[in-house]
Amino acid sequence: MNVDVVIVTYNRLEKLKKAIACYENQTMTFRNIIIVNNHSNDGTFEYLENWKNMEAPFAKHVINTEENLGGSGGFYTGQKYAMALNPDWIYLADDDAYAEPDMMEQFYKFCDTHDVNKVSAICGAVYNMEGKISIIHRGTHKVENNKYIRTSCPEDCYDKEFFKIDCLSYVCSFLKADAIEKVGCVNPKYFIYSDDTEHSVRLSKVGDIICVPHIVVCHEDVVVADVNNHVGCSWKEFYAIRNNCHMLKKHYFKSAVDRTLYMLKQCKKAGYTTTHKKLIKTALRDAWLGILGKHKIYKPGWSEKL
Repeated sequence: MNVDVVIVTYNRLEKLKKAIACYENQTMTFRNIIIVNNHSNDGTFEYLENWKNMEAPFAKHVINTEENLGGSGGFYTGQKYAMALNPDWIYLADDDAYAEPDMMEQFYKFCDTHDVNKVSAICGAVYNMEGKISIIHRGTHKVENNKYIRTSCPEDCYDKEFFKIDCLSYVCSFLKADAIEKVGCVNPKYFIYSDDTEHSVRLSKVGDIICVPHIVVCHEDVVVADVNNHVGCSWKEFYAIRNNCHMLKKHYFKSAVDRTLYMLKQCKKAGYTTTHKKLIKTALRDAWLGILGKHKIYKPGWSEKL
C-alpha cells in the first residue's frame, strides 16, 4: 500500500521540526513525505534544504511556493503533487500536529482487517496538548428547516472501534486517491476555512468517511472564527463567512439562503460597527458571486482599528 504524507507549513519552524520527528520515528513507515513550504520567512526554507538531503526510510519532497497560498492553496498544491506520484492514500496534517509513534501502524492494521473498498477517507482521533479529545475535528451534519447544522462527534464515539462521520478536518486524515480522482482536490481558492469541510462533502458522495480512534495525533489547537457569533472584525472572519456561505450555496442551496438572511439580520443589531457590517456583506456578496481567492483588502493580518 502506497501512502504519501502531505504537510503544509508557514512560519512555524520549531513546530515543523517536532512534527517531522514524529513521522521519522513511526513504527511503520510510508512511501513519500511532501512538505509544502507556504512562503515562510522564518528559516524554514534553509532548514528544509538541509533536511531533504538527510537519509530517511521514506522519500522526501519539498515544495516552496512563491507566495502564501493559505491552508487551502497549500493543501491543494500538496494533493496535486502527491496524486502525480500515483499513491493509494494521501495523509494530510498541519505542521503543529504530532503523530503518535504507531499512527501509521494503526492505519495499516485497520485497512488490513476491514473492507475499505467503499471508504473515501479514514481519519484518526485528534487530541489537544492537554491529552483531551478535540471533538471539533470530526463531525456530522444535517439540514433542518433549511438550516445547515454541523455537530461535533461526542467523546463517547471514540470508545468505538470506528464510527462514520460526514466532515473532517485535515488533521490526521487519510484520503483515498481513487476518491480524489472522482471528486477532485481541495478548492485552492478558499485560502483558509471550510476548505476541508467542503472537500468532505464531495468525498462523502463517493464513499464513507470513518474515524478510527486508535489512529492518534496531538494537535496544538487554535481558536477559529465562528460564523454564527460576533467574534470581532478581522480577516479570518471574512474567510470563515465567505467560504461557509459558498460551500452551502454549492451543496445546500436553501441553507445558503437561510444563512445569508441570518447574517444580514445580525448586521442590524447593535454592536456591529460600519466596518464590521461591510466585512460581512462583502463576504456574503463574494460567496454568491463566486469571487474567491485572497481578498485585496482582507489579507492576513487585517483587523478593524478600534
